[in-house]
Amino acid sequence: MKKTFTYSLIFILLSLILLSCDKPAPTQLIDNSTDEVEYELLNDPLSENYYTSGVDTSGITQDIRNLANLISVSGIKVTLNNFTTDLSLAQAFFFNKSAPIYNSSGDLIAYETFAPGLVFFNGLRARVAMHQIRYLDRGIIRHTDIGPKFILFSGIGGTVDPFHFPYNSEIDFKLAMQNDSVNFSIPTPPELNGNVIMHGHRGAGNIKLELRWNAEFYNRITIIFGLIKQGQNYSIPVYRMRTEDDGELIIPGRLLNRLPLENFSKMVITFVRAFEKSEGTPNNSLFVSTQSIHSIILDIP
Repeated sequence: MKKTFTYSLIFILLSLILLSCDKPAPTQLIDNSTDEVEYELLNDPLSENYYTSGVDTSGITQDIRNLANLISVSGIKVTLNNFTTDLSLAQAFFFNKSAPIYNSSGDLIAYETFAPGLVFFNGLRARVAMHQIRYLDRGIIRHTDIGPKFILFSGIGGTVDPFHFPYNSEIDFKLAMQNDSVNFSIPTPPELNGNVIMHGHRGAGNIKLELRWNAEFYNRITIIFGLIKQGQNYSIPVYRMRTEDDGELIIPGRLLNRLPLENFSKMVITFVRAFEKSEGTPNNSLFVSTQSIHSIILDIP
C-alpha cells in the first residue's frame, strides 16, 4: 500500500511541470522583487476552471500552444518522505494546428497531435503512446486524448525503457520521415539537487519556505509551487518563480499564507534547470528543451 501511494504521488509530478505553461489563461505577473526574482500566478486554487495535466514532466516553462512541435528530455528526481526516486524521460510531440481543443468556456487548452515518422533518442526507438490531458472544467474533471506522442521512460518500479538521462552531456536525436530525416545533438544541463526548509504553521498563518540547491550559475532556473488536496492524485500548480541559478531563494509568507492551505494536504516544490533552443529552418523548426528537475513533496504542517 505504501509503495502504491508513493508511486501515485510520483505520478502527480508527471502532471505538474508542463501544465504550468500550457494553461488555458495567460499567467498574471504578481511580483518582481529587487533581487530579480519573478513571481507569476498560474492558477487560482479555489477556481472551478484550471488545467491540471500537461505534457508529463517535460519541464517546459513557456506556453506550448505557440509551438508546432516539442522535443523534450528530462532527468528527474522526486523526493517524498526523504526518499528520492530517479527518473529519465524523453518525449516528442507534433501538434496539428488545424485541430484545436477547447474547454466548455471556449478557452484553447491544446492541439491534437500526430506522428510524422519515427523518433530515436541515443539510437533507441521511442514508443508511440496515446497522450491524455486532464483539466478541471466548471468543477468537473475531464480527460481528453489528444493523439500520439513518442516516449522513452525509466525509473519507477524498474526500467521500462533502456534510456538513462546523461547530465551535463549530450543526447542524439533523430526524426526519420518517409522522404527525409533530421538529426542533431541535444546538450543537457548539470544535475540539480534541491532542498526545502519549511518554517511556521498554516494554523498560525506564518509559513515560509527556504529553498537551497547546488548553484551552477547556469542562466536562470524555474521553481514551481503546487498544492495537492487530500485524497486526490493530481496537483494544482499555483506559482512559477524564475531566479538566478545562485543556490538560494526564500518564498515569502505573503505569497503562501494568503492561499487556502486548509483545503490542501501537501505542497510540491519543483526545481527546473533547463536549456532550450530551436533546431532546423525558421519554417520547419523543432523546439527542443532539456532539463534537470528535482521535485520535493511535503506535508503542510
